[in-house]
Amino acid sequence: MTEEDLLILVLEALHSGPDGFRSVVRDLAASHPATPARRLEAALQSAAREMDATIRRDGSPTNEARTARRLAVLLGMDIDRTGDNVTLGELMEWWKGTDDFFMRL
Repeated sequence: MTEEDLLILVLEALHSGPDGFRSVVRDLAASHPATPARRLEAALQSAAREMDATIRRDGSPTNEARTARRLAVLLGMDIDRTGDNVTLGELMEWWKGTDDFFMRL
């Protein structure tokens, strides 16, 4: 799965409703376990930049963009803890045994 493919899926999830962000990382990890986790982190950051460029409200970032950035930061922290080359599937297993934030979100 390319970063562009992930970007599209992230944008769709974030725009799907007020709670669209809750399961986007977990759902993408479950459906694309072989994908490098850094690729999803980059897609979340790209989504935030794209939303900021397209839908600025009152000159400040949108809520969706802020949420995408927060998810990217949290995902990046987990990647840093587990190793740069971790896949989404490996990260999901780590979440189940070590830090279940994304499993509960």
